[in-house]
Amino acid sequence: MDTDQHGNVEAAFSLPNELIAIVFDELDVVSLLRCKQVCQLFLSVITTNAQLLYKAELFFGRFENGRHCNLDTAGRLRACRQYQQAWNHLSFPDSKFIDMQGGHAWELSGGVLCQTMQSRSGLACVQLPCKIKDIPERKWTINDFGFKIRDFTIDTSQDLIVALEVVGSIPNRTCNVHLRTLMTGEHHPMTAVPFMTHLLSDMHEELRFLIQVCGPRIAVMCQDRGDDPNSRLVVWDWKSGQQKLYIRDTDLRSFSFVTEDLLLVGVIAVDRDETPPRLDILSIDSFSEEIEEYKDVNYICGLEYPKMKADILGMLIRSEPTPGWSPSQTVQTPFFFARSDRIFTITMRVSPESNSTEECSVLIVPLSTIVAQVELSRNIRKRIVPWMQWGPNGSHMLLRSPSEVWVCYVYGMKFIQLLPWKKGHFARVYDFNKYAARRDVRNEQRTEPKLPWRRLGMPQSLDSRCSAFNEEVNTYLPGRVATIEVIPSDTSHDWEAAMIGEDNIVLVSPHARKYGYIAM
Repeated sequence: MDTDQHGNVEAAFSLPNELIAIVFDELDVVSLLRCKQVCQLFLSVITTNAQLLYKAELFFGRFENGRHCNLDTAGRLRACRQYQQAWNHLSFPDSKFIDMQGGHAWELSGGVLCQTMQSRSGLACVQLPCKIKDIPERKWTINDFGFKIRDFTIDTSQDLIVALEVVGSIPNRTCNVHLRTLMTGEHHPMTAVPFMTHLLSDMHEELRFLIQVCGPRIAVMCQDRGDDPNSRLVVWDWKSGQQKLYIRDTDLRSFSFVTEDLLLVGVIAVDRDETPPRLDILSIDSFSEEIEEYKDVNYICGLEYPKMKADILGMLIRSEPTPGWSPSQTVQTPFFFARSDRIFTITMRVSPESNSTEECSVLIVPLSTIVAQVELSRNIRKRIVPWMQWGPNGSHMLLRSPSEVWVCYVYGMKFIQLLPWKKGHFARVYDFNKYAARRDVRNEQRTEPKLPWRRLGMPQSLDSRCSAFNEEVNTYLPGRVATIEVIPSDTSHDWEAAMIGEDNIVLVSPHARKYGYIAM
């Protein structure tokens, strides 16, 4: 070491610890962890500074710092550690039952459970609590929107309800997409129009809607259930009322936002022959306001499923929260799930030729897998990616049958399913945060009691009972899995489904007309 270098090192070690911590705070977490190994001084600075420790906890938990919280950094650090410990031990000490209102439409999003009332023109809402984050339970109702709600969704970060009203009769039926505030039900002040209108002239009587909000955009897929089913996917800028995309085709089955501009669309060719199902990524900004048939769509890339030998009955894509979501200012949460990390679940229901019983698989795909394929398709449009090039080392497939109705079974990097035995008193939780799984292994020898999680550290082969595919399906995605005992139902009817949010698990018993939740 020359004299100048020696002097620089001495100067660094002579700095006050507070100043060294400020410098370290400019580093990413991986670099910060490396600095801990340099010397005792750096180790001491990092392990005694609340801001640096909090930064590391956010990284490992895959959280973002909350903007509307009065806790200081030390308080946020304590809450973050308690929160992760609660998930590690699956500790949900609080529970409560909620009556169903009988209005048939419902939504669970952003920690709020909403359901239409018996009249179907009002909503009953419950903010689910979390003591660790100091979020209280809160109930409110919106008694009358002035129309019958066919379906709806909510975005708590924008105080927004998107409520669908179907009016008229065939062939003059229309769907009005109303924009109201979640707290009061009044017309939303940020929109230039009270509602958008879409014509349903050639759709059948029985309709199914999928609705999702992402920042300034609303996407609605309308599917009919006739002998010749067809789907329409429409995207609007809800603040201006301008239509951004309109596609119609029999091949469209489901969708979810990847970013505010990108959509993940499930495609199943009606005359598919040997063509496997695909997950296509579309850019909304590349479309005009004109109607397009899907065969004319210039998608970015299409991720193929394994080749199938079964008749496909349905496909549903789910991911929560959307990339534009953040907690409402009224909920002063110290941290929340990072929008840069989440999974998409693709539920595929099939009728195998060799088996009269319906089968169902769930393909779990992280955002990183999708983004990587978009990057590889930067200069190639309509790039088809065979299953073997993306699926085996970027996804996880399960032979599971989640509810077709109570579909909020995914949040962030977690997926839940109620287990059918023992009267629905147990659920299985999958967590694909690879950092949490690594921490489990590191802490396994010194944690008492032992954590309930089992690491998913090896490639997984789909259950041999599955007969839907032409080939053996092997997948690998790091994560962990655990079984949790939930609250027993307070009626003679068992729980029939489980749903998951950031801080809660929600149980459902339609026959008992009850919800139940467990909370941290």
